[in-house]
Amino acid sequence: MLNLFRRHIKKCPHDSREALKCHCPIWIDWTLPTGERLRKPLGLRDWQAAQRRARDMEADGITSVGEAVTVKKAIEDFQKDAKTTIEPTTLKQYRILLARLNKYCEQHGYVFLKQLDVVQAREFRHSWTTYSPRTAGKHIERLKRFFRWCVENRWLDQSPASPLKSPKVGETDVVPFSEEQVDRILKAVMAYRGPNRDRLIVLTMLMLTVGLSIGDAAMLSKEKVLKSDTGWYVELRRAKTGTAVRCPIPDELGKAFHVLPGSTPFWTGKSDLDHLTKNWRKIYTKIFKTAGIDGHPHQFRHTAAKRLLVAGLPVSHVATLLGNTEAIVRKHYSKWIPERQQAFDNAIRATWATTSESRGRHTN
Repeated sequence: MLNLFRRHIKKCPHDSREALKCHCPIWIDWTLPTGERLRKPLGLRDWQAAQRRARDMEADGITSVGEAVTVKKAIEDFQKDAKTTIEPTTLKQYRILLARLNKYCEQHGYVFLKQLDVVQAREFRHSWTTYSPRTAGKHIERLKRFFRWCVENRWLDQSPASPLKSPKVGETDVVPFSEEQVDRILKAVMAYRGPNRDRLIVLTMLMLTVGLSIGDAAMLSKEKVLKSDTGWYVELRRAKTGTAVRCPIPDELGKAFHVLPGSTPFWTGKSDLDHLTKNWRKIYTKIFKTAGIDGHPHQFRHTAAKRLLVAGLPVSHVATLLGNTEAIVRKHYSKWIPERQQAFDNAIRATWATTSESRGRHTN
């Protein structure tokens, strides 16, 4: 049973919890089967409208077992369950999105999960005024996953987020550093005088040599940089794809890595991946500024891939190293694949010969 009451502001002359002439906010309270008492604002000031809202909530918000499944409860239970199935950095993005969903529901007086339909899902989506198309698309996928989980729990008959469409995102051009830019970056790294200078040098060389993302490289432990009979190599499983990767590295780089203090030289172990990469990106922002380059750390990965392809390494090998598929490598790095360029050059030259023969026939 939902109970309506006024929550009077200080200047209101009324004191009755059911004052009809008052225009103070109307709240509801009810008690769960567990004995827990809940109170929520309805976002309304008209008493009759509040009564209609309460009737709708009682009809739509109570499950067959008599438990009121609130938006807040659904979010809390989802996050508890997601701890074992979602990466910590991704889970953080879910927390941000779902906290925003909870705030939206509070502002509009939506208490129960079943009050949310396609209209509310679209309204919530339209409140994202500061997200880029790519970020909005990722949040839509997260919102869909949350509501699918609610459907699986039989709290909803269908997901209100199913009709939502991700915005169109333009192709992101993969831009590696030029060799001249690499030289300027390395000079800036060597000139760096911060406390992390030695770590910065090794981290930069690792990303340029192996093509690691900054997240994978920054969390690299010494047990993953090993020496065999043939030399040093890096062994890890990429965080993003879960793909196992093993790549040789120069002996000097392997030794320099193991000389650094700590079992994870680039990470203290006290922060999460998000804070770790943010700290290193701040340092690289200074490096790029010193080098006079408008760049970002992920370009080291693109540069490593470009170098390997230009040197003639097969696409399948580069794909294995990057933890991607061959199709992804061809999509993003095709212009640096020699076999593709050679085929293109041969096709163009073939047209010259055909054109010359045609001209010869017409002149004879």
